[in-house]
Amino acid sequence: MSLQSLQETAPLLTAMSIDGIEFLESVATEIQFPKGALIFDEDQTAGAFYLIANGKIGLEVSMLAREAHLIETLGPGELLGVSWLFPPYRWSWRARAMVATDVVAFDAEKTRRQCDKDPDFALHIYRTVAEEAVQRLHATRIRVLDLFPGSES
Repeated sequence: MSLQSLQETAPLLTAMSIDGIEFLESVATEIQFPKGALIFDEDQTAGAFYLIANGKIGLEVSMLAREAHLIETLGPGELLGVSWLFPPYRWSWRARAMVATDVVAFDAEKTRRQCDKDPDFALHIYRTVAEEAVQRLHATRIRVLDLFPGSES
């Protein structure tokens, strides 16, 4: 799968330079997850980040001793994973394939090294990941308010 074919639907790739896309292709691996597959779990090392080609992935969070709760559902073109970019490089969420899902996985360490070498690439990556992080925080806040009525004060 060529990343250029995903460029129109994936904010990560929108406005990225050809050199940036070629770099990401060099550290990319296509992966297929069956329905229900655990992609990563909370507190595991974040060694990759993902671009969803097709399918749906649920982001879950554990709350104390209770079962995991679905916080957000991600689909085609969306970035899965923001923890790979910031120390301590450990996942804050659990990600699970809600249906059979195809992703492109990118090597996190190699991408961080490329960010150190190429300021334009780094700026694009950091902006995209920051935007995703803000969206996830907003979704989490809304979901927590749904789970715990009366907690908005």
